[in-house]
Amino acid sequence: MEVSGRMIKWAVELSEYDIQYAPRPAIKAQIQADFIAEGVTLETALEGVWEVYVDGAASKHGAGAGVVVRTPTGVVHEIAIRFRALKTNNAAEYEAILAGMAAANDLGARTIRVLSDSSLAVNQLNGAFDAKEDALAHYMERVKQRSTAFEAVTYVQIPREENMHADALSKLATTTNFKSTRLVTVQKEEEEANQEAAVNTTQIAEDDWRAPIIRFLQDGTVPEDAKEAWTLRQKAARCMMIGLDLYRRSYSGAYLKCIGNDEAHNMVRELHEGMCAMHAGARNMERTILLHGYYWPRVKKDTKKYVDECNKCQLHARQHHLPSTEFQGNLSAWPFAQWGVDLLGPFPTAKGKRKYIIVAVDYFTKWIEAESLASITAHQVTRFLKSNILARYGVPSAFIFDHGKQFDCAEVIDFCDQVGAIARFASVAYPQANGQAEAANKSILHSLHTRLDEAKGNWADELNTVLWAHRTTYKAATGETPFALTYGTDAVIPIEVTFPTYRVTAYNKADNNEARLLDLELAQERRELAAIKLAATKAQVAKYYNAKLVPHKLALGDQVLRRNFHPDPKHGKLASTWEGPYLIREVVGANTFKLSELGGNKIPRTWNAQNLRKYHCSS
Repeated sequence: MEVSGRMIKWAVELSEYDIQYAPRPAIKAQIQADFIAEGVTLETALEGVWEVYVDGAASKHGAGAGVVVRTPTGVVHEIAIRFRALKTNNAAEYEAILAGMAAANDLGARTIRVLSDSSLAVNQLNGAFDAKEDALAHYMERVKQRSTAFEAVTYVQIPREENMHADALSKLATTTNFKSTRLVTVQKEEEEANQEAAVNTTQIAEDDWRAPIIRFLQDGTVPEDAKEAWTLRQKAARCMMIGLDLYRRSYSGAYLKCIGNDEAHNMVRELHEGMCAMHAGARNMERTILLHGYYWPRVKKDTKKYVDECNKCQLHARQHHLPSTEFQGNLSAWPFAQWGVDLLGPFPTAKGKRKYIIVAVDYFTKWIEAESLASITAHQVTRFLKSNILARYGVPSAFIFDHGKQFDCAEVIDFCDQVGAIARFASVAYPQANGQAEAANKSILHSLHTRLDEAKGNWADELNTVLWAHRTTYKAATGETPFALTYGTDAVIPIEVTFPTYRVTAYNKADNNEARLLDLELAQERRELAAIKLAATKAQVAKYYNAKLVPHKLALGDQVLRRNFHPDPKHGKLASTWEGPYLIREVVGANTFKLSELGGNKIPRTWNAQNLRKYHCSS
């Protein structure tokens, strides 16, 4: 009563939630149902004898094989195989037998009856005939090896009339215009099965990376060394044999076909420069190879190596513009000790047929000397140096020129030797080596642009005005004007006359002479402070410049490509961006080299790494 009372009480409490009690079913019946569902195993192979009808034929168009596999339940599987390399009917018959046995094995057969209309093949396999030809003997051996996969195999010769189905499939394999709604598997074999590479793809070279994995998967062979054995097991854990090929499971779950080194090289070459290739980069090729289901351990390394060594990719590579050499500030210890010399022009023809400007700038004070010229010859250069530099500021320590023929010639070099100045030359197509002269050119050109309107031929008349403006302008690098560092005091500029300053209105000749002597006494200190500020500015510029540095590691004996400065006009936009290769024969300075052709002919002048690119020779 107590139990039933509690149940009634809970039934009343739960009635508002529409909960009803149901009687418990029989436990025994459920257990029996679970046992039947879980305890019965399906047979992995159908019982009974499988019939495999095979036929092969060869003609001038190729060879074909037909296979019909009939299961004990009456299900029929049709396969047509095309052999382009086969030449004899007997070889085609054996190929058909091998293909039929492989198909039956894949379908799960254990006992098969092979039926063929070839008297020779059937009697040889049954032992009635001997195989006198080496090729047929090899085929017999292959058939016997494949028969070990079955519990029982019998070979039966049947009349051709009873083998018409397989015979039709063998002819279908060599027919190119076959059309049908029936599902027939058509396979294509390029080589004969009696060739070792086609009969058994696991028979590969001992140095092939797949060999130890395949041996381990087939018969459990491992190296004697425990560490190597453990490594092999780890590699093989992701691999499996599908047919006669090795596959590796990727992390996405797909199986990638493992290929050897020779196949890998051919694949990379085809992807990079084949019919449908575009000389893609290494990353793109890696992705393509893996997504299309192939694998070998050095995919990344091999693709990168092939792209790096591709001659066409190197000759047409993009030009690099980021600095390859650390900033090297060309400091001068004293005013007028080092001059950078350059040419500017051509300009519109001015009076006296003048079209060019020769420019010289002092590396310390930033003082510019310039002169307009009608022609630019070595004689004009030496005349300018003599009258505008030596006669005004004395003999400098060095002149820095580019490799223009007006500078890099015997007359100019002999002149420098005679006066005791060193003639230095910047690297070809590397204006940074004579950056001070290039900066002066830019300043002069900008000033002429802004001062001239339509009368562009008046540029020669404006040149001295531009030079004066430059000499009396403060330079951020030194904190002084070039005039002040040269003469020890600031020049009086036109604005001070138009709007008089105190030093103009309070001018006194006697006091001025005394003040000038004092300025000259303090000029050295002023220059030393400017040198300190100049060095600090150079260090700041170097920090910014070096932040973008992409160093090019080149050494003596390396092969390099040189930037193509003079492409063939016939090639237009298709001209290569690099030329060579050349050999580094001498290291002149930091990332500055002298080159020679591979044949030994020396290339004149020096070349900076900014205009060079390392050449990767194909191995």
